[in-house]
Amino acid sequence: GDTSGKMKELVAYHEAGHAIVGACVPDYDIVQKITIIPRSNGAGGLTFFAPLDSRIESGMYSRSYLENNLAVALGGRLAEELIYGAPKVTTGASNDIQQCANVAKRMVFEWGMSEKVGKLAITEEDGRKPFMGMDYMRGQGPTWSDEFLAEAYNEVERLVDNAYLQAKKILTDNAELLEALKERLMDQETVSAEEFQMMLVEFKTQSVPFQLYGSAIDRDLMPYGEDDEKKGVNLPGLREAIMAA
Repeated sequence: GDTSGKMKELVAYHEAGHAIVGACVPDYDIVQKITIIPRSNGAGGLTFFAPLDSRIESGMYSRSYLENNLAVALGGRLAEELIYGAPKVTTGASNDIQQCANVAKRMVFEWGMSEKVGKLAITEEDGRKPFMGMDYMRGQGPTWSDEFLAEAYNEVERLVDNAYLQAKKILTDNAELLEALKERLMDQETVSAEEFQMMLVEFKTQSVPFQLYGSAIDRDLMPYGEDDEKKGVNLPGLREAIMAA
């Protein structure tokens, strides 16, 4: 078969996945440009987002923005998975998992965005200081019990799992748009913000509020603690990525 053509198609699906999830979550940056022209480092395409001025000025990111960021990061991987099946997912997609793990870990460990773990900043054993941590006793931060750390790692994993289900629902609901955007990227390699906006209107794409999957309605309790509700999540290597983050 035509390997380069197949690769081009895969990259087109991957970038379309990032872009569509980014367009469908509220409180997120505007898609500026989508391209499948390879970057100088050899990686596939790229979806550019233009952050809102207010966000750049304040440097502050809301929890909902960061949750959306996790879903957008997984959009490329999910597009590949939905089209080709989980075993065919590429290394570009495992980079997305690592990026996700990095952000989710900071949300819990540094920015206090988990009620369960509380607003305590956590310093790990190697003494890396937390972002918002106090300097206890000249840099001797508190150390936490293994149980507490295990709980914190579970929270990170739940954040990523939830983002995965969010992105999966968006791409499943917008399967026609995914196909159309992939075709257009294959055809012209780059899609502008204006073209993409017109496609969103044409396909009547709705933005979706961030949802929690599982029994917890209160977002601060985080979604599904129950194993049976995790069946829809396929993120191999996630725990390793979280530990490495």
